[in-house]
Amino acid sequence: MGDIRFVSREELKQAAELSDLVFRDEEQTSMAVKFPGIFSGSYLSSPGVFEDGQLVAFAGLVPGFIQMGTVSVPVFSLGSVCTHPEYRGKGYANALLQRVFDHIDRAGASLLLVSGTRDLYIRQGCHTFRSVRSYLLSPENEVVRRAAAGPAIVREAEERDWFGLQRLAENREVRYDRSLYELATLVRAEAIADIYKLKQKIYVAESDGRLLAYAVIAVRNKLKTEAVPLVIEWGGAPEAALQAVSQVIAAKGISELQFQVPWHETGMIRALGSSTYLEEPNPGTVKIVNPVRLWQQIHPYLQQKSPEALSGVELHSAAPGGETVLTVNGTAVHLSDMELISLFFDTQPQLELPVAIREQLKELFPVPLPYASGLNFV
Repeated sequence: MGDIRFVSREELKQAAELSDLVFRDEEQTSMAVKFPGIFSGSYLSSPGVFEDGQLVAFAGLVPGFIQMGTVSVPVFSLGSVCTHPEYRGKGYANALLQRVFDHIDRAGASLLLVSGTRDLYIRQGCHTFRSVRSYLLSPENEVVRRAAAGPAIVREAEERDWFGLQRLAENREVRYDRSLYELATLVRAEAIADIYKLKQKIYVAESDGRLLAYAVIAVRNKLKTEAVPLVIEWGGAPEAALQAVSQVIAAKGISELQFQVPWHETGMIRALGSSTYLEEPNPGTVKIVNPVRLWQQIHPYLQQKSPEALSGVELHSAAPGGETVLTVNGTAVHLSDMELISLFFDTQPQLELPVAIREQLKELFPVPLPYASGLNFV
């Protein structure tokens, strides 16, 4: 086994080169540019495996906060997990994940968002959860045509708009906690757009000189790609944001546009009306590293949501066999990793529960998480 340790600021260049080797082609920009959270050196929480001083495996780990209304929850995001082709089969990825879980626990966090869905992650207790409506919008969609005729003025964002963009982003009920500088950095990075060889644009809807909404959209550009254009992030008034999206569809001659809307963005769901959609998982997987700590961290949110339903509900430390024990009015429910994630985050949790307990827990769950493949994608 090689030497496993955190990658230093000076070694991040090696990490970016390894990531480029595994994930990029000659048409794409280096991941050092596209994923500043991992490679800028602001955070030094990413572990690597070294053999003879050479970095041969890497995992990019980025800390942050998720805002749920007034409640802030610490979270880590994991991406760019890779091993040099000549060093695969040695268990390095599994070893890196264990180091990641240990660091998250020691840092006082409990939740890990993972960009991948491979068996590597599933075996380590990471699981998907179904919480997103996936729309495929087209010029023929009646909702799109009607929205495009809205009263706001739609234009591309300009440098003068940063304060307004930040204000709208901060007004979202469920979001990643970001400063103005972080917003600008992630916008410039164009991480998601570059993965699909698309070009990122920001459009705003305004009225009387005041920004009502924004939409970050990835559209086709010079590079050849079969990728469907998509909405990366939106904020502000849902109807105004949908007007911006709809006018871009018409102006750019876009035949199909993907729009992923988490279950809790009810204003946009109402604005999209009768548009057809598919229920899909939030991209990637999630792991609850410390269930009891996560329970404590989301407890204020649950208290605000339904103090009556929360009364009599407790979560205890893991039982023998790795299960977590949830007690509802004195009745103990033993939950596996997958079942706990499903209860916390699934819109339709896959659990066998007594009817009374199920109805009580429906008042508390699911807990909302931001869409994982937005500007903050790692």
